[in-house]
Amino acid sequence: MSAQFGLKQCVPFAITLLSMASASFAATAYINQIGYRTGDAKEFTLFEGSGDVKIVDASGTTVLTVTPSAATTWAASGQSVQLVDFSDLKTPGTYSIQVGGQVLRSDLKVLDAPYVDVAKASLKWYYYQRASMALEETYAGQWKRPAGHPDTQVSLHSSTGKLGSISSPKGWYDAGDYGKYIVNSGISTYTLLALYEHFPAYFNTLKWNIPAEGSLPDLLAEIKYNLDWMLTMQDIDGGVFHKLTTLEFPGDVMPAADKAARYVVGKGTAATFDFAAVMAVAARVYKPFDAAYAEQCLTAAKSAYTWGIANPNVAFSNPYDVATGEYGDSWLEDEKLFAGTELALTTGDASYTQGGATRSVPSWGDVAGLATYEKAAHADAYGSEGSAAKDSLLKTADVFVARAETGFGVVMDYGDFVWGSNAVAANQGVWLLHAYYITGDKKYYVAANKVLDYLLGKNPLNMSFVTGYGSKSPKLPHHRPSTADGVTAPVPGMVVGGPQPGGEDIGSQSWECSDYKTGYPATSYIDHRCSYASNEVAINWNAPFAYLAFALEALNAGYVPDFAVDGITSIKTKPVVSRKANVSKARLRFSGEMLFIEKNGKRFNLNGLRIK
Repeated sequence: MSAQFGLKQCVPFAITLLSMASASFAATAYINQIGYRTGDAKEFTLFEGSGDVKIVDASGTTVLTVTPSAATTWAASGQSVQLVDFSDLKTPGTYSIQVGGQVLRSDLKVLDAPYVDVAKASLKWYYYQRASMALEETYAGQWKRPAGHPDTQVSLHSSTGKLGSISSPKGWYDAGDYGKYIVNSGISTYTLLALYEHFPAYFNTLKWNIPAEGSLPDLLAEIKYNLDWMLTMQDIDGGVFHKLTTLEFPGDVMPAADKAARYVVGKGTAATFDFAAVMAVAARVYKPFDAAYAEQCLTAAKSAYTWGIANPNVAFSNPYDVATGEYGDSWLEDEKLFAGTELALTTGDASYTQGGATRSVPSWGDVAGLATYEKAAHADAYGSEGSAAKDSLLKTADVFVARAETGFGVVMDYGDFVWGSNAVAANQGVWLLHAYYITGDKKYYVAANKVLDYLLGKNPLNMSFVTGYGSKSPKLPHHRPSTADGVTAPVPGMVVGGPQPGGEDIGSQSWECSDYKTGYPATSYIDHRCSYASNEVAINWNAPFAYLAFALEALNAGYVPDFAVDGITSIKTKPVVSRKANVSKARLRFSGEMLFIEKNGKRFNLNGLRIK
């Protein structure tokens, strides 16, 4: 230091250094920004904290003092962090978090039913994605809009091998664009059907302000809007067309302003088997409400399955003149497994059953895990197949549980940050819940809860990934209606894709993003409309989030899937009648020439598959 630099100059310089140090090393608390359930295990993540953590109520009283866990490094973000378990706080309210006298945040919430509103929003979003209808202010509020894409006369692209046009209205826009895709509708629609099938009594009266359809519960009315479209995409030979889109992606315009010609494109094995599986599930779910519609779905499922078996290797790829989403897939055995498993469950015909189980979490391109769910849930009916599925399910679930005990306290691993990483996380949560259903082991429930914590703010971006929910949420999603509608706030309830290091949308064109990669997958994200690789929305990302959030609410309201073990009743917050209360003995019965087993009013064939 120069001799001329005196004491008078040193003092402010020292203060500046201290301020810089304080800013650089300020502790950060990453929390679930929506809230934690009163009776659940609860934790948040602490970065660069030192000493005990105090939880302080609105009156300034310290209600809990916690010593954080030893620090561990989460490779996905490169941070050394501590976990703070505050499960002993069971009183509803809003609290502040303090470390060393510093208030880290004042929005820590403990609630009895924290996820109902955000879960409803995640399902309401499907209404906002409806094609071929106007969104009325009564239901859509400030996001009302005119109808777009009637799709009553859509040309058959040469890739279908057909001439002419078909009428193919309704359905959900797939993502931030205006295409409709059978493959991605497959896993999305299945996940929502499974949510209803697992918790029918819970959803029979639950509403979130969408147009009613007869006596259908809101969830089934919304799903049917997409099923009706899917049914129009089946060819007369049973095969299913791959997608309905324009030849190129539209600009940032509202649906009614997109006037480009739309085409039905391609036909393939993946779309056909996905369709067969979904329609098989729909047949059993809708039967109590509309037997004729259920029969239509089942007939369509069988016809599609027959075509798929006869055409097992018809892989789809975009024709030379089509540039919209491909959803291409060269491995088609998983779709066959999915379709066969669902048809076997619906019909009771074991000849549909396909062998195999997987330890891989489902995605649109690998739906074998959906078959693993069903086989594990109905293990007795599948014999060795059921046992293998259960074993696969639990081995993966145990890996997830172990991951969530260190680092950020989340299930996500370094390699899970692919395109749509938030859907990977949500599907990991759904996987964990299935492990919980079939074992009753609370560790799986706790880990599933941690997945929701991650998605709602307990992540190194300190962000709730659902638009409109949380103290920090995406404001500029890659979603054409939210860009073009003139409303500042994006359409609420959308789960954005999430961080991933690919940077496919980074470039020098005006519509591309500047480089937002950080060197770590968990922080490679930008909240900007340019980012279709990290900030777009999609129906297959919302579906597992909705399942996870609503399943946790349903379980805590006293509802359980009918295949679940009795042990899961330990988390219920409301008294319910024991599932053993009205158990009757299994009896052999005849109907005409059919011999079946009857138990608790349900009928099973001699292979154990339910037939009624």
